[in-house]
Amino acid sequence: MRLLEMSGSYPLSDEVIDGVLSRMSPGNYALGYMDGDTFTVFYVGRSDSDLRQRLHEWVGMPSRHENYASAAKAPWGVHHRGPLPVDTGALGRVGNAESSYTRFAYSYARSAEDAYAKEWRNYDAFGGSRRLDNETQPVAAAGSRVREGQREAEADSRP
Repeated sequence: MRLLEMSGSYPLSDEVIDGVLSRMSPGNYALGYMDGDTFTVFYVGRSDSDLRQRLHEWVGMPSRHENYASAAKAPWGVHHRGPLPVDTGALGRVGNAESSYTRFAYSYARSAEDAYAKEWRNYDAFGGSRRLDNETQPVAAAGSRVREGQREAEADSRP
């Protein structure tokens, strides 16, 4: 079972972010939507210094809509009756005019290096670029003590 080991999910709004995140800290986040009672993750990320500020940057930003959401996120809605309009996107495709991520989960990290390691765990657990909207694999921060190829070498040595 894929676990985020994060708090949430919460509505992705400036007011909620300020109400829930109480300190400046490195940390990790996941963005997505509710599909019934389930938080469906479409993007994972991190902040090396200020998680709250990084989440504020996502409020109202459009999703990358490379992957599919539930039918509730389709441009025509979940209860459409009759033939679909010709210009309707693929069933369940995220990417209509209101396709901003609507929910977030988060966790604080002790350091930028810990946030980087957790971002990789979440990226792998949720399917990497095949399933997530992330455009690239996690990248270590400039000046980080983590070498860029270290994570891949550790993954290759697993049984």
